[in-house]
Amino acid sequence: MRKQAITLGRIGILLPIAAIIPFLGTLAGLAVMILLLFSHYFFSKIYEKSGIFNNALIGTIIIVATNLIGGIILFIAVGSAMFSLSGGGAESIELQKIQEIIFESGLSIVGVVLMIAGMIVGYYFIFEALKTLARETGIKYFKTAGLLYFIGAIALILFFVGGLVIFVAWIIHIVAYFSIQPEETSAAPG
Repeated sequence: MRKQAITLGRIGILLPIAAIIPFLGTLAGLAVMILLLFSHYFFSKIYEKSGIFNNALIGTIIIVATNLIGGIILFIAVGSAMFSLSGGGAESIELQKIQEIIFESGLSIVGVVLMIAGMIVGYYFIFEALKTLARETGIKYFKTAGLLYFIGAIALILFFVGGLVIFVAWIIHIVAYFSIQPEETSAAPG
């Protein structure tokens, strides 16, 4: 079971690379969540720590749900802005005018704030799952990756910085999965 958990985790954590392929990007995102959740499930059974899976599941659900709801809100905001612009006739529309209309109602701001808040809360739960996994496996990179995911979600307020921190967390998460050995070692978890 340990080997399955590691293999699923390794495949799942490397799968975002497929996002560069246009259609596979969306499917890869879904597969990443599923594979990592299965990996966390197997680790929770191996170490008899239900928090590994439960926290990862709660975090993933929160991130997916808030991004879905926030995306719908943004779609409605942009759609209503485009609808109100289409009534103006064939005159030239400036980019600044489009931005004003999109952000005028505040609906798009609500969508963005919801998505960022969901990522912060969701990544906190994922951090807790990875912290427990680090303690049980003795691979400290899991805890570091989880902490960086959480910090990156908070830093998303400064868009570029947060994305960069989440990218670094992903790289460390890859290193963590490839640092863990399939066979049990006699090293004491710390």
